[in-house]
Amino acid sequence: MKFILCAVVLFSCLQAATVWEWGEYARRYVPNDAWGPGERLVFNVQYGIMKAGTASLSVTGPEDVNGLLAYRITAEARSNPVFDSFFAVRDVNRSHLDIVQLHTLRYFKDLREGNYSRSEETLFYQEEGVARYPGETDPEKMEDPIPPHALDVLGAFYYARTLSFELGDRFSMDVHVDNDNYPLWVNVLERNSIRTPAGTFQCLLLKPELRGDGIFKQEGEIFIWVTDDSRHMPVLMTASMVIGEISCLLDSYTPGTVLEVENPFLQE
Repeated sequence: MKFILCAVVLFSCLQAATVWEWGEYARRYVPNDAWGPGERLVFNVQYGIMKAGTASLSVTGPEDVNGLLAYRITAEARSNPVFDSFFAVRDVNRSHLDIVQLHTLRYFKDLREGNYSRSEETLFYQEEGVARYPGETDPEKMEDPIPPHALDVLGAFYYARTLSFELGDRFSMDVHVDNDNYPLWVNVLERNSIRTPAGTFQCLLLKPELRGDGIFKQEGEIFIWVTDDSRHMPVLMTASMVIGEISCLLDSYTPGTVLEVENPFLQE
């Protein structure tokens, strides 16, 4: 069920890192007309015909992270008491994205699913080009190089929401997760009308090319339907997990306030 964060599209890699040209770091300005503080999305998590629990995605801030203003994005998933009896889920993921450059400054995850648990914090020093793991005791895993404007798996989904894409497009984002870097590719497959408890929405279907364990323990493919407008709001997500296929259907949403963020690099 942790899959909800799937929506959060994204996802990490337990395989060897892909080698590709990163290029040089240069400051950037990323316009964001898709989401802002106050946005909250609540999902019903279904396992077959059974309601397995609830999940939510929320945006707050801005708040200070090492002298920079950042959005705080929080994804939470919780199984209900009936489902707890055979597969309890208590997942929390938090990403802090710089409000100007929309790259990750800090990422935290605490995953508790059945017998699986993992807690980890990653600090992104973008201009230095490194990620540091303050809770790591293995010297070889305390620090890693990262590509310019690297994103965590949750932050990557919110960055993707700010992009302009159409049916048939394929795009990528540079992701750093679990001491690994790789380009995350996303395919835009279909246009559909999706009915949810929160309403009926015209949507585009996204399929990220996953490479292993990420913001939740999934097996197989993930599909995400987002609104076919500038918000690209997720309304339905499906994923294959150890226990079978899980789906997250939008139950309610509260729009956020899109901030007017000026480009501070125009005169540099």
